[in-house]
Amino acid sequence: MSENAAVVYIQANYKPDDRLAVVIIDKRSGEVKQRLATVERIVQPDYQAWLRFENTQRREIYISPNTIRPGALGREKADVQYARHVYADFDHDAATRVAAMQDRKDMPTPNHVIGSSPGKFQVIWRVEGFEKDQAEEIMRGMVREFGADPACTDVSRVLRLPGFVNHKYAEPHLVTAENLSEKVYRPESYPEFAKEQPRAYLSERNGTKRSDGAPISQSERDWAYAKSHLARGDDPEKVAQAIAEYRSRDSKHADPHSYASRTVSRALQQLNQCERTR
Repeated sequence: MSENAAVVYIQANYKPDDRLAVVIIDKRSGEVKQRLATVERIVQPDYQAWLRFENTQRREIYISPNTIRPGALGREKADVQYARHVYADFDHDAATRVAAMQDRKDMPTPNHVIGSSPGKFQVIWRVEGFEKDQAEEIMRGMVREFGADPACTDVSRVLRLPGFVNHKYAEPHLVTAENLSEKVYRPESYPEFAKEQPRAYLSERNGTKRSDGAPISQSERDWAYAKSHLARGDDPEKVAQAIAEYRSRDSKHADPHSYASRTVSRALQQLNQCERTR
């Protein structure tokens, strides 16, 4: 792909005045940089040159599929203005699962299939007329129906930007985009997915139930919160702050900030170890 591949991809999917989050992550140190800017600014040569420089320093480049409302300073769900895309992330047996999904006559043709990692794909549809909750329900339906990654179902997450290199592997991997459709889809373009899935599936994939039937502890919930938010590119300091603020109500923790920092540090270390295998 050429150096302007990212620009072509962005301009095909957004309007010039759309506001997006650009996230740069150093998986080695855990450093996260997030910048909010309009599409018009992001596609400028100097901005793209800055992203390419960051990428040459073995930092990962991500962009928000959905637009950020004017005045927002972060990338929480409340900060998302419009659901412009729905997406599915396939990590395991990805080629087979994506092919099976595309063979379904009731599924709309994806706009893009992103080669995010060797043998792993992010499938993206341009959409309109979706409420944020409605978009997330469609994405959860694709998890249940096609075996996509259950972590990739929130409208506020970021995805890899085509045209930049994924440095998670010994051999760098160029993130590519296969463009399959120019259509923009509405909610009625998608089938009605089943609302429930057997408990064994949920237990295995989402950790909603322990094998011994015991309730999930607050520490386990803190751990799950940290991993989920770090995986989507949130600032580790803000993740730790959120855990500490909640734990400050709990007298068991004399130093909730230290506890939260340790939890986030361990979660980040585990995620980095997992990322190096993908």
